[in-house]
Amino acid sequence: MKTDFLITHIARVAMVDKCEYPEQITHFSHQLKHNELIFHFSGKSKVYFGDQVFDIVPDTIRFLPQGEAKRYDVEREEHGMCIFVVFDTDCVVSDTAFVLHNPYTHKFGPLFKKLFSVWVAKNEGYYFECISILYKIFAEMQKENYLPEKQYHLIKPAVDYIGEHFFDKDISMEQLAELCGISYSYFKKIFVKKFSVSPKKYIIGLKINNACDLLKTEAYTVSQISDMCGFSDIYFFSRQFKDYMGLSPTTFMKKYKSSK
Repeated sequence: MKTDFLITHIARVAMVDKCEYPEQITHFSHQLKHNELIFHFSGKSKVYFGDQVFDIVPDTIRFLPQGEAKRYDVEREEHGMCIFVVFDTDCVVSDTAFVLHNPYTHKFGPLFKKLFSVWVAKNEGYYFECISILYKIFAEMQKENYLPEKQYHLIKPAVDYIGEHFFDKDISMEQLAELCGISYSYFKKIFVKKFSVSPKKYIIGLKINNACDLLKTEAYTVSQISDMCGFSDIYFFSRQFKDYMGLSPTTFMKKYKSSK
């Protein structure tokens, strides 16, 4: 992937739910008029693009270049949800399609959701903000957050615990460090080096992502979702959600519904 291209146009930002393509195999147009960047939140599939075959799993970023492909088919093993961006650049980003697999791409999910939220809200200045977010996504893709395996092994007990208990109302940062058998200051230093955010912000990000999924079901009130995601009260939840997504929970739910 080139590192010095300019984004000249965003044509579309959309969310595809697991019910949108119910068939097992979908045949798409072989001619892509624009580049496509897709983040897969859930689902499992095989993508056949030209002569390439990609295994798609949750937390996968997929890039498809503008132009003609001999084949573009998606064969689904498990239906899922993704957000995709259709855009143009001043030069070729990559001659070939590619995917990035990373189970720790916690930062990409929120960025794609923020991009989608800003796009559907269409508030004043939204277009330039969307381009800014897309640049941020590419910047994060080009970063190499290298962490020696030995250091990551130290904090893995805490990472696993967070993954299972992030919806709890009270997660002690000191307790996380104790699970790893190291001081909190050293734990936080390694955690930030790996994930680019503090443990507390990482946990809030997981809560907000879960809240977005619950809001889209339209089956719960904002108050219920606040409690289900482990926030102390609805006011704190609403503030954190708006800081994270750029929209209030209620507005996000309305915009998502209108975008379907």
